[in-house]
Amino acid sequence: MKFSVETINRNDYAAIRGIIADSYKNDAPNTDGDEVDMVDRLRSYTKYQSNFEIVAKGSDHRIVGHALMIPVQVSSSRHSFDVASIVEISVGSHYQNQGIGQAMVSELENRAQLAGYPAVSAIDNSDFFYKNNYVAADNFDIFSTLSIDMNANLIKPLTDGSLFNKGGKIYYPEEFFGVRNTEV
Repeated sequence: MKFSVETINRNDYAAIRGIIADSYKNDAPNTDGDEVDMVDRLRSYTKYQSNFEIVAKGSDHRIVGHALMIPVQVSSSRHSFDVASIVEISVGSHYQNQGIGQAMVSELENRAQLAGYPAVSAIDNSDFFYKNNYVAADNFDIFSTLSIDMNANLIKPLTDGSLFNKGGKIYYPEEFFGVRNTEV
């Protein structure tokens, strides 16, 4: 299937809600049922960047995928720095396993690197991000403030040594949580 990956347009919001809902309907390990509303909330996050929200469109210009990345803070008693975090990625059920998700992740990584971020993080309970060269973040002494399996807290340094001697906890913005704030 031929498709393009491009920056979000406000006119795409309604179609994106449908893609997200369709993508997560049968994905029990990676869903809590709040993905559609979370994306809406994160658009009001003070560090939201529209160029970090992308869509994949088929040759007919119909949206077949969506991904959103936001800056999040990694903090320890010694320092604090931001990384980019892919907080939502979805591909319509009829378009999965065609490289669309991989293309969107690659595009977001390129955008994060151009913006100067040292790494991209993700939370995922499948092999998808591992196949895209992400590793458990605890390899770099970076831990999640969310109560998730340690192997689901993933990170990919964007340049050699970018996470050397850094470490800390990843803090997500309030908009990420909505009414289900489980941050510890």
